[in-house]
Amino acid sequence: MSRIHEPDERTLVFKVFTRGKTEELVISAHPRFSRIHLSSREFINPEVPPRFAAYLRSRILNARIESFEQAKGERIVRIRLIKKIDGEWSAFGLIIELTGKSSNIILCDAEGVVLDALRHFAPGSAREVCPGVALPPLPPPPPMKEEPIEKKDDETWNEAADKFYSALLDEEGLTLEKNRLRRVITEAVKKAERKLKNLKGDESRAGEGLQYERLGEILASNYNKLKRGMKEIEADDYTVHPPGKVVIRLDEKLGPKENLEKLFKRAKRAKTALSLLRGRIPEVEKELEYLASLMYEWESIETKGDLSELKDELMKEGYIKEKGVAAPKEEERATPVRRYTSTDGFEILCGKSGAGNDLIVKEYAKDEDIWFHAAKIPGSHVLIKTAGRAKELTKKTIEEAASICAYHSKAREAGKVEVIYTEARNVKKPRGAKPGMVTVREYKSIVVRPRAEV
Repeated sequence: MSRIHEPDERTLVFKVFTRGKTEELVISAHPRFSRIHLSSREFINPEVPPRFAAYLRSRILNARIESFEQAKGERIVRIRLIKKIDGEWSAFGLIIELTGKSSNIILCDAEGVVLDALRHFAPGSAREVCPGVALPPLPPPPPMKEEPIEKKDDETWNEAADKFYSALLDEEGLTLEKNRLRRVITEAVKKAERKLKNLKGDESRAGEGLQYERLGEILASNYNKLKRGMKEIEADDYTVHPPGKVVIRLDEKLGPKENLEKLFKRAKRAKTALSLLRGRIPEVEKELEYLASLMYEWESIETKGDLSELKDELMKEGYIKEKGVAAPKEEERATPVRRYTSTDGFEILCGKSGAGNDLIVKEYAKDEDIWFHAAKIPGSHVLIKTAGRAKELTKKTIEEAASICAYHSKAREAGKVEVIYTEARNVKKPRGAKPGMVTVREYKSIVVRPRAEV
């Protein structure tokens, strides 16, 4: 074994030399897909080896495999290893228990004493597996459903197993990562909603503070009645018709001038707070609108490339804070724009993500092109490329583009959807706006049935 890696918390990969070539031996204690086979799959390994991988490297790196043993009818494999240490040959047993939820990988010495294991089970467990303990026999496991692997005539069983489990793991990985991104978006929505609620509460309180300006004006008109030491004054209110009376609380420690200044200062602070809040509230409302578009993107994920596009956007916008990861292969990268051709021969573009929507508005759109978006709901930007044929544009092409736009929106399942459209010259992306966010100067609307294709 010339290399030992632990790409995740349940998988080990050994580089072994056999029959004149080097192979990758995969051993997995996955609760659903526990297995052992040769693989050509590429694994991403952590820079710092996890605990068990580091221990295995210290004990059995460059060891020689003496044999593989499997008891008939059991999902337990024992790999016998020998390694020369300080001039003496030492024997080890790597026990692989492919038993579903209880799957484990255990390194024992020649006497069957546990040296270390992928999973430890403390004293008092149904079966103790800890360093220094003689490995007890595994109790009979419950029946397990065997995964049917189909092998083509030109494949080895290792190749068939590798292909079969790679597909299952890719599907599982896609699901796990998709769920993680949903949690990221959901948490961002909750945070923004809390912020908006707090800001609106502050706005309401600041709005109440504006009354101090009116009270200050009333107090000023009754200034000759003020005296130091007064706790309140019943003042004549000339701001209403007919004039009335209003009780104004005063600070008895302050004189008339200071009490008047105090009211106007409180009114000024309230005005300043309102000005700031009325700038911040729309920002948070825009963020919630953007997060709704991200949730729509999440709901529309179909491929690994779509997932990568959304993850990249979340990282770029600061919702995911992690070190850069390897870019997906070119064939896995989602094309950010769908392309269609209308019945009358016009090209129709449809964004697949915030990045794709930005591409449509900032790169592809020319002034005479026609831009579409579902009214008041998250969805894709759609564009008819007029290509100098604007005067030939037909109602049929507009309806087809609008139907595609309706289909690629949150209202896909609705019977009829309102879609707005306008010349691209009327659509602008404000500086600093989040992906897919635009302003529209003027537009028309049309009601159509969602359609996936022209």
